[in-house]
This record gives sequence, structure tokens and C-alpha cells, in this order.
Amino acid sequence: MKIDTAAVIKRMQIRNGNPRMEKMALELIDIALGVARPKAIYRISQAKVIDRGTVDIDGIQFTSRALSKCLKDQPTVYPLLATAGQELDELPTVKGDLMRQFTLDTIKMVILFSASEYLTNYIKEKHSLNGAAALNPGEFDDFPLSQQKPLFALFGGAEKQIGVALTSGGALKPTKSRSGILFPNETGFMSCKLCTMLKCPGRRAAYNPEVFKEYIGTP
Repeated sequence: MKIDTAAVIKRMQIRNGNPRMEKMALELIDIALGVARPKAIYRISQAKVIDRGTVDIDGIQFTSRALSKCLKDQPTVYPLLATAGQELDELPTVKGDLMRQFTLDTIKMVILFSASEYLTNYIKEKHSLNGAAALNPGEFDDFPLSQQKPLFALFGGAEKQIGVALTSGGALKPTKSRSGILFPNETGFMSCKLCTMLKCPGRRAAYNPEVFKEYIGTP
């Protein structure tokens, strides 16, 4: 696999060419290349909008106004899971070495984003989608982490194939993992426009209150 070195450096916000941090980043990227095994899985599902805030996917109900809005007239959806892999979590760290921990965390994040992008592009090509968007549990209050449970139920244990598990609190393990529901979309919709967490490291579009109102309601 490849790791986008430039993306790692950018996310670390290394300014003025800090040679120490850049050296550490390059060294850890080299180590990560030797052990990283990102994985992903998806399935083809049938969706039916029940009402303004409820969607049925393969007989399992989800509660979200945004999801209901997005899946109107979209009977086929693609639940997915992606992870940077537990191998990276097993790399040794020195207690108190915050710089090394931060660098490793950034590398894992870049790997996760790359794995997610690869899976999205694969689904689009495999199923002839001109465009696609996704909603991920926990992105915003309307689609909270509690929706991880029905999403995992769709996979019926198949998530074990890629080593991903769901904690009792709705978090994913390994930590650098992502779940979501991908759906055909040619409008340019991005879930980031509904997210009010301004410093989200994965932000791809600015929060838009008008889009929020359209998909969810008055903030």
C-alpha cells in the first residue's frame, strides 16, 4: 500500500519546515508501511423510507431525518465499514511521548481516509454510480452513535472478517475505523454540510445552515 506523506505532513500542521517533526513523520510512515493492513467491507441493501425520520434497511429500522431525506427515491444503498487495521494499534509507543503518539494517530487517520475513499470509488465503479454520498453514525445529533447498532446488525457478524467491533458505547474498535451508509447521489451533497463541529479533521465542506435546515430542520 501507499501512504500519502504530503497528507500526513499537512494534517500535522508542520510549519516552517520543522526538521525534527518531519523526520519523525517519515520514520513512522516507513514503519507503518511495513505493518498496515487497512480493510473494508460493504453490502448491497434495500432501503424504504417509512416517514420523515425513519428508514427501513433490509428489515432493520434507522432513526434519522437526514437519512430519511437522503434515501427518498433511493431503494438501493451500500452499508460499509472501513478500518486502518489493528496492526497499527499494536505499534509500540513510549509513555509520555506525545509527539510520537500524535504522529502515529495522524498516520492512522490518513490511512483510514484512504481506505474509505478506495472503497467508495470501488462501489461507484462496481455498481455504475455517477455520484455517491454517505452518512456516518456520530457525525451529528440527528444520526448519533446509537445508530451504529442497527448498522452492525446489517452485517450479521461479517464485520469480524476485517477485525472491527462495536463497543457498548457505540464506538468502533480499532479506533481509526469508519462505518456508514453510502447511497447514489448526483447533487453534490456532503454530510459535512450538516456537521457543526468546525475543527473536524475529516471536514470536506463547510457547515451550511441552509442545508441543515433542509435536511434536518431548525438548529
